[in-house]
Amino acid sequence: MKAGRFTIEEGDNSIKTTIAVVSSTAGKIFLYALNILLIAVVVLFFIGDIGIITLFIAVMEVLLFRYSLWNLYGSETIILKKHTLTYQQCYGFIKMPLRTVSITKTLRVIPFHENFQAGNQAMKLIFESIDERLQPVNLYQTSLPVSNQDYKTFMNAFNRFNKAHMEEYLLPLPQMN
Repeated sequence: MKAGRFTIEEGDNSIKTTIAVVSSTAGKIFLYALNILLIAVVVLFFIGDIGIITLFIAVMEVLLFRYSLWNLYGSETIILKKHTLTYQQCYGFIKMPLRTVSITKTLRVIPFHENFQAGNQAMKLIFESIDERLQPVNLYQTSLPVSNQDYKTFMNAFNRFNKAHMEEYLLPLPQMN
């Protein structure tokens, strides 16, 4: 999959990142045509009074419709605050609920190259923290890949954000009397 359209907004206490699908014209035409074809088949079977086949094809259309919405209009938003990571996936006009996970200790962002083909620079981001037992835990992995340049942009913003909030994670100095 190609790298998504990437935007980043830095606030005082948060970083908001949005990655949106970049779909090709041929892919759009194919998905629209396939959806129209399946809807036409459902209508024809419904008119022909073939119930069980109509139900099966209608379920398949729902799955294809969701897949099509994601590949045509999909985007995901990640909001990073001091103690929380919030993410949301949008399917065009359908928005999934916001999900928030708490960051217990520190947060790392790891690039993950899913496709190792020559020349492919797109990567996904893995947000990892440490739990109470000091074990690494995967908080969230992006569904859409970002380009190498977008990753560097995000990491620069992430490092500035981390540096501004790092003193909270440091241990207090011992008091010497």
